[in-house]
Formats: sequence, C-alpha cells, structure tokens
Amino acid sequence: MSGDALTALRALKRAGIADSADRVPGLLRSLDDALDREAAGLLLGGKAVRAALASTGRYTPVALGLLASATVDALPHLLTAALLAEGVQPETATTGFNQWRFEILSGAPNLKEPAPAVTACLLDDTAVFEKVADPLDAAEVEARCAALPAELDAWLTAFEGAPGGVAVLNTLPLSALRRDRYVDYATKARVEAAWHRMNAGILDLAGRANVVVLATDGIAERAGSLAATDRMRHIAGHAWSEEFLDAYAHEVARVVLARLGRARKCLVLDLDHTLWGGVVGDDGIPALKIGGSFPGSAHAELQSLAKDLSRQGVLLTVCSKNDDAVAREAVATHPDMVLGPDDFSAFRANWDPKPGNIASLAAELNIGSDAMVFVDDNPAERGLMEAQRPEVAVVALPDDPAGYASAVARAGLFNQFALTEEDRVRGSLYRARAQRDELRQTAVSVEDYLRELATEITVEEYGTLNGGRITQLFGKTNQFNLTGIRYGADDVARRVETGRAAFFGVRATDAFGDNGLVGALALVPETDGDWTIENFVLSCRVFSRSIEQTVVGLVLRAARDAGAPGVRGRHVPTAKNGRFADFYPALGFTGQDGDFRHDLTQLAELPDWVAVGTGEGKFHAP
Repeated sequence: MSGDALTALRALKRAGIADSADRVPGLLRSLDDALDREAAGLLLGGKAVRAALASTGRYTPVALGLLASATVDALPHLLTAALLAEGVQPETATTGFNQWRFEILSGAPNLKEPAPAVTACLLDDTAVFEKVADPLDAAEVEARCAALPAELDAWLTAFEGAPGGVAVLNTLPLSALRRDRYVDYATKARVEAAWHRMNAGILDLAGRANVVVLATDGIAERAGSLAATDRMRHIAGHAWSEEFLDAYAHEVARVVLARLGRARKCLVLDLDHTLWGGVVGDDGIPALKIGGSFPGSAHAELQSLAKDLSRQGVLLTVCSKNDDAVAREAVATHPDMVLGPDDFSAFRANWDPKPGNIASLAAELNIGSDAMVFVDDNPAERGLMEAQRPEVAVVALPDDPAGYASAVARAGLFNQFALTEEDRVRGSLYRARAQRDELRQTAVSVEDYLRELATEITVEEYGTLNGGRITQLFGKTNQFNLTGIRYGADDVARRVETGRAAFFGVRATDAFGDNGLVGALALVPETDGDWTIENFVLSCRVFSRSIEQTVVGLVLRAARDAGAPGVRGRHVPTAKNGRFADFYPALGFTGQDGDFRHDLTQLAELPDWVAVGTGEGKFHAP
C-alpha cells in the first residue's frame, strides 16, 4: 500500500500536481513506512512542486525553523510529508551542523525571512558531552547536567528576540555508548540520576510562554527505536534512527497544527465493537461486553480515554449504524458504561452512510468536519470516510480491541498549548446550546427567539486571569477570524506592556447559563488618531446572535467618545472566513479590497436583544 501511494504521488507530479492537489493528503496518510514518507517529502518539497501546490490555495503556508546538535538531513522532508498530509505547506529553514547555540545567540541570521512560526531544536547527548573534558569524571558530568537547563533558559530568552515564535525542545537521551562505558554500578547510577534531574529541569522550561518540550522517551516508544545504527553514526554523523525522526516529525507537526489553530476538536465514536463489544441490535443490551475481563476491559478503556478527553474540551459524538432508540437506551442504561448520555454533544444512530452523518454532526455543532476525528472498528467504514471525507482524521485501529485506546491516544490529534476553564466545561456549553436550539425552533420569529435568549455581554480587558483564554481564542478560531492573525502569549503581553496594542475579551451569558469568554479583539492606535481593529475573533458557538455587531458597535462608540476621527477594520481572506467578507460594510464601514473605515458620523443602533453589562471594562486604544 505504501509503495503504491508513493508511485501515485510520482505520477501526479509528472502529470502536473496542481490539478490533483486534493489527492495529496490522502496519499501521504496512506504511507506506512518512514523511508517512503521521507521520499514523498523530498518529492513534494522541490521548488516547482511547492509553487504548484501553493497556487491551488488548498494548503496553509507556514514558516518553520530547524536546529539540531546532530545530522538530521531527513527531518525537513519528513516534516513536509507530515504537514502536507494535514493541508499545511511548510517552508523550513535550517542551519549548519550543530549550530543551534550560535544561530540564536547571534540573532538568528538564517531564520529571519520569513520568521518561523515554530522552530524545533532537536538535541542529543552531544549538547552535554561536548563540554565535558573527561566523560569518566562523574562529578564533571553532574556539573554539566546541572548547568544545561539554565543555559537553555538563557537561550530561550535570546530566542524570544529573534526569531521568536514557538520553540520546541526535547529531553536528551543518554546513549547506550555513553552509559555503558561506566563499569561500576555506583557511577552508572550517579550519572543516570544527574541525567534525570537535568531532563526534569528541561521539562520545567515548558512553563515559559511559547515553549514546548517533547519527551524523547515517549517518541522513541511510539517509533519503536531511538538511535541510529553504529554504521550510520560513523558514516553520516547520525544520532537518530529514521523511525525516530519520522515520529518526531509527526510530533512537531502536531505543535504546528496547534499553533495554526488546527488541532482537532471533536471525537466521533462508533458503538458496536468499538465503545462496547458486541452488536446491541442482535445481542441485546445485557450481553454487551463493557468492563470486567477482556475484551470488555478494552472497550471500557476506550470509553475512559474518551471521558478524559472530554474533560479537556474535546467534544464527544456518536456515529453508529443502529436504531436510534436502541443505541440511546444502551448508552443510558448499561450499568458498566463509563460514558453516559450527558457526555455526548451530538448523537447519530441510523442506517445512513457515515460520511453524511459526519457532515450532519459538524453542521449541528457548527464546526468544520476538518475538526473531527473518526474512530470505528470497521476498516470498510474507515476507508469510506477517507474516500468521501478526506478532511476528517481517521484513526487506524488495530484488529485487536486491546489496542484501541492506545491508538487514539497515540495519534495526538487534540494536542494544544494550554487548557483554559472554557475548555474544561466545553461539553456543558454545547449541551446548553442544544437547549437554545430547542428554544429557536419554538419561537415565533428570530427576534422573539433572540429576546427570549436574553444574551448579555461584558467586555474584559486583557489580564492575568483571562490572558490564556484570549490568546487561545486568537489561536484556535478559524471561521470568524477576520484577519487570520494568531498572537502568541508573549507577543500579547509584550505589546500590552509597551502600549502598542490593547487586547480585550468578550464574555456572554444568556438564559441558559454562562457561555464563557467567546470573543477576543485587538485595538491599535494609528498616527492620524484612528483606531484599528487589528483582529476580531468570535467562537462559532455564538454566531448569529448579534454579538459581533454589538461588539463592533461598542468599539465605534468608545472611539467616538474618545475623540478618534475614525475606526479601521480589515478582512483578510483565509480558507474559512469567507462568509464574513462583508461584515464591516454591513456595519457602515466603507472601503474596498478588505480595507474599511468608519468615520463615526452615523452609528447604527445596537441590537436591543443584546444587553451590555457594566463595570467589567470598556474598549479603548492603548
């Protein structure tokens, strides 16, 4: 299968890849060998192919940086394959052999144009032993291990200045050749202890803004290997196996997707032979295998994982070929179910094709189907989903249900930089949304519905308590994201501190409860006195409730009261924000080609069904 996909990619290149660009991600995902993925990345990373793919508009461009203490020639190609499979086209800048320190401490001359959104720095134990005169001197090794986390901390401070963006570090493995040269067990243990303390210090650096630290042992476990062969170490200066670099590329790709706001949001679960053992329609509810001994224990383990994911903001849905009433009864009444009806944000149990049900679920939740992860034991259903909904991530479950939970967890498709309180209660927020939908269906008119909903918004200025959520909204929102700008936490803090911009969050409550912080807005002053809305984002959970019109109306009133001559706004087209291209003109802004301005002479009335809370904050320019 892997060889067939690589052959197909070569054929696409020969025929003119732009005409078949939509086939590339699926073919890349079907590659199951690290060497084939490297070959595919090399094939698709050439200048002409890059230009052809970029011309289609199907791929999100991103600049990356790559630093290392050993030779990693394959890594840029593996990154290209991993990211193109997710609809992202990387442009990766690299530096010379073991130049990771010098590059950053000298101002990152090779990583400036374009500035990378993410820079990965892959370090092996050379970073320690290159500064150790006598590797048999355990005290010297201990001292060097103790010093490295502080050195990396200073390195990260320099990194913030240039090139900036997200830095990806890793824990350092102690190679077998280094470890096994000690002959006495006491020294072995002493060096190992120092090594573990050093790696703990490196992991602590993840507490800094825009820093990700990957655990090398976890990547090696997933890859099945860590170190290069001795021959490749001598001939090519390799420290890492091809399989490890492939797994590492996928981890870095997950970081990039999180940085671009492309982490998945919804787990779509089959029922029969997936969440439980057996077929509920044939076997009956009492006969289902959940918990207890194997295989029931494996299905309960998958449910437990899904429960933990939901507690971290992942939406759970059901997509099953079953009679709806029977499926719902089993979920609600089986005594060993870990998941219950309230854990699911949407439920589809019918006999329709599952790709269509996925589209229906996405529409109900108001998310893109590219935010969904499909888990089904049936290879035919997985193949159909990949063929008809290639944007949906499909987890390749093993034949043995014992590995189901591990396969879902290992995929890392929901990884993000940090969790907020809104993430932890997202499931309940979507359940409250279902209640709002019921109200909408019974209301006489849209305005009656909006008045009965009793929405109230409050404006919150950026601060320590809401800063994480405000930054997350800019990073994760794709549809109502008017300029596509994604601010990092350190960037926001720095611009607020220097007075270059003011950042705000918007909280919404209604008759069904608190929606949390649902919007974020950045204001910057212009030299002529105008205010500019540099970006405005709003969660898809609260579309079509006039919140967005109210927020901009409040900005216009605040600017007028402050004596500003006008307010500017921009719409920069992205793959997902096209439906809001006319947002500013509809509010009285004038302009063209995405650049708009309001002269503040005539302000439209604010919607009377959206109340504005007082005492929380007010929009202002810095």
